[in-house]
Amino acid sequence: MNTVIRAAEELAPLVFPPIVWAGIFATGFIALAVVVLANRDVAHRNPHRSSGKNAH
Repeated sequence: MNTVIRAAEELAPLVFPPIVWAGIFATGFIALAVVVLANRDVAHRNPHRSSGKNAH
């Protein structure tokens, strides 16, 4: 019975090879990191931000 199931199983082909998927996601994470770091720098330059008022 198990042999019949294995014989009937059809694997779907990938659109891209796995290394291409890894590259796409790595590029996306790097782009998100750049956006986060860029916004962090802008937030620290905000003139309305007071260094004496810490909201802990």
